[in-house]
Amino acid sequence: MYKVAKAVSTIPGWDVLLLGAQRAKIISPFDLGDGEHLRLKIVSMDGVSFKLSDSFQVACYLANRGLSLTRDCLQELNNTYGITYASLDSDGAIIAEHNDLNLLHDAIFDAAKLALAMVFELNKH
Repeated sequence: MYKVAKAVSTIPGWDVLLLGAQRAKIISPFDLGDGEHLRLKIVSMDGVSFKLSDSFQVACYLANRGLSLTRDCLQELNNTYGITYASLDSDGAIIAEHNDLNLLHDAIFDAAKLALAMVFELNKH
């Protein structure tokens, strides 16, 4: 029942807020700019699979700075080299969904890389 709590508690440097036995919110040790830290919500209803999302946080951060994520931009970001376990949905939310809780750390690190790639995209414009 507490597998998600155990899994997120071992992520080095990230702040963890447990929201019960099946949910957690984690906050990155790095900021995206202007003091904004990446926040990810994690849900594991069965203790085996999980879903992760930034709930559009990074897309909103970019939109507030004048960058809209076009379909081509989303596709380019989803093809970022080395990112396998997280992706952007069609609206720009960072998401991951896997049937193996052992992939949680990989998904978190790929979500972080994707968030940083999105911010880098902002800096190109």
